[in-house]
Amino acid sequence: MANKKFHFSDKRSDGAERPSGGGQSSNGGGAPRRNRGKGQRPSGGKPQAARRSEIMEAVFNKYPADKLSMPVSALGVSEELVGFLSVNGISTAGDLVSRTERDMFKVQGFNKKMLLALKRGLEKEGMAFYADAPAQNAAPQSREKERVDRRGGERDRDRKRPQKEREERPKKLTEPLPVPEWRKIQKSGKWGFYDGFKTVIPAMYDEVFFFKDGLAAVELEEKCGYINPENEVVIPFEYETAMSFSEGFASVVKGGKCGYIDKNNEVIIPFVYDAATPFEGGEAKVKKDGRWGTIFPDGTVKWI
Repeated sequence: MANKKFHFSDKRSDGAERPSGGGQSSNGGGAPRRNRGKGQRPSGGKPQAARRSEIMEAVFNKYPADKLSMPVSALGVSEELVGFLSVNGISTAGDLVSRTERDMFKVQGFNKKMLLALKRGLEKEGMAFYADAPAQNAAPQSREKERVDRRGGERDRDRKRPQKEREERPKKLTEPLPVPEWRKIQKSGKWGFYDGFKTVIPAMYDEVFFFKDGLAAVELEEKCGYINPENEVVIPFEYETAMSFSEGFASVVKGGKCGYIDKNNEVIIPFVYDAATPFEGGEAKVKKDGRWGTIFPDGTVKWI
C-alpha cells in the first residue's frame, strides 16, 4: 500500500527483557542499566536472565549513555520503521544494540530491508547490533591413538554426538484466542482476523493491525481508521497514517502532520509535529523543526 505506516505488532515477540534507563520508564526503552552484580559473568548456555544481564553490562560498558538513549528516529530511518519498532518495544538505540540480528527477526513483520536500514543508521553513530562472543574452545584433549589395521584403513573412533533436544510443539488450541492475540488472515489481497477456530473479521481491509486497548488500526482505500472486535468502525477513515492505541491515545497523521487522538476521536494534541511515537509510561517522543522532545498527555514538551 502506498502510505503504509501502521505497525505489525503491539508487543515483543522474542520475550526478552527490554533495556531501561535513560530517563524513560522500563516500558519505554532508553539507555540500558549496568549490571552491578559481582561474581562470575554468565556465558553461553546460561539461563536467559543471566545472558541478558551479561549483554546489558557489555552494552553499557561499550557505549556512552547519550548514545544508548538516542531515539531510533535519530538514526535516519523512515517514520514507518520508527513506529513499527516503537510498538514492539524498541524505541532507542540502546534497545537495538542490546539485541542480536537474530533477535530482531523474532519480531513479527521484521524483514531484511529493515535490518539493513538500521545497520546503516547504527554504523553512522559508531554502533552495531550485539554480536554473541564465539564460544571458547574447550581445553584440547589428548588424541586417542588410532589403530591402523592390516588393510591400511583407520578405525573409526567411538564418539557419541550430543542428541538434539526435541523442540516442543505448540500446544493445540482448546478455545478461541483472546482478542489481542487474534491472527491476521489474507484472502484475495485483503486482510481480516482469525481467532484460531474461525474467521471473526472477514478479509475486507487493505491492511489490519493487532488489537490494542480494544481497538485495531485498519486501512481502506489509503485512509486509516479504527474498528472494534465486532468489526464496527469506531473512528472513521479520515487519517493518512495511524498507530495503535497506547495508554488511551493514538498518534495519527492528518494534513501531513502528527497529532494524538483519544478513543472518542477527540484531538488531544494538535497536528503540528513532523513525527510522533506512541505513549509509554506517560510520555512519548515528538519531532518538530528538526528537534526531538518528550511530550506529555497535557501537551507540554520537554525539548532535547
